[in-house]
Amino acid sequence: MTSKRIALVVGTRPEAIKMAPVYRAFRADSRANVEVISSGQHRELLQSALASVEMPVSVDLDVMTPGQSLNGVLAKVVERMGAHFEANPVDAVLLQGDTTTALAAAQVGYHLRIPVGHVEAGLRTYDHAHPFPEEGNRQLIDRLARWCFVPTEAERRNLRAERIDDARIFVTGNTAVDGLLWAIERSDTHLGPSTLLLTLHRRESFGGELDAILEGLRDFLERTPEAKVIWPVHPNPEVKAAAARTLGDDERVHMAAPMPYVAFAGALRSARLVLTDSGGIQEEGPSLGKTVLVARERTERPTDDARNRIVGRSREGIRDALLSAWAEPAYAGPIPAPNPFGDGHAGRRIAELVLDTP
Repeated sequence: MTSKRIALVVGTRPEAIKMAPVYRAFRADSRANVEVISSGQHRELLQSALASVEMPVSVDLDVMTPGQSLNGVLAKVVERMGAHFEANPVDAVLLQGDTTTALAAAQVGYHLRIPVGHVEAGLRTYDHAHPFPEEGNRQLIDRLARWCFVPTEAERRNLRAERIDDARIFVTGNTAVDGLLWAIERSDTHLGPSTLLLTLHRRESFGGELDAILEGLRDFLERTPEAKVIWPVHPNPEVKAAAARTLGDDERVHMAAPMPYVAFAGALRSARLVLTDSGGIQEEGPSLGKTVLVARERTERPTDDARNRIVGRSREGIRDALLSAWAEPAYAGPIPAPNPFGDGHAGRRIAELVLDTP
């Protein structure tokens, strides 16, 4: 039996984390011959994530340059990936999420008539500024994809409303849940019981909004002397500059290097509370019973889970949300807890759908 040649494309840390369960599922199936293509859009963070989730790279396009632009990344990925596929044809190309790398991979696959699979399809805010450029990217990708692998029925409804053929839409759950459950089994990282985990990186928050978020955090710390913060700081210089302006040298705020994913999963499991602008943590937190305060104005991941809360980006809103959540009792139920975003088997479902398609 001839195996299908499958290319998995990643360019950033979150893509690697969420694609790893798909990689493991293809590797376990004798019908697949899988390769991992790295664009290198975020070189250092991506390499660390790939090592942590045990996903080796077959091809590195090495596009990252200092001060790179979105258009520059898009053009280089399209050119280099197109040349690779022309010389090394594949039967399907899968990409994850809504990055510039993902958009470029979808365009290359479409132009070369290679079926495209979109992992984590259908997420929408319908506001092209929030998040930018992700909202535009994912809408374009879903128009080009042969398989739209949506996490929940909510994303299926989004795509149906956009008149995307229902035969291209498959509810699989989110691979973020698969990845988290895999990682916490391997993690020995443990934070103290009075630790707030902080992650902030979105481009839309750079400037005054990021300052306001951190000022609200500072106000919370002034009123909560027992609280400590660990912040795996994104290497973007704007993030580091905002931290220096607003938090100064507060000894209770530990700004750490970005963690390998297995270590980060342990930190998430053991933190008392999370303040983030990350979409992935919104998906992961429910499995651990965590209260996740989302520092955004809107989210493409709506849920009725009372522990995921959109708290905005104002100083007062951040402060009050932190104070309120800190006063609540910690989750004491079983792990994994029920999670509306998935059950830990999305990667297997995605691989089987691709391999079962004639």
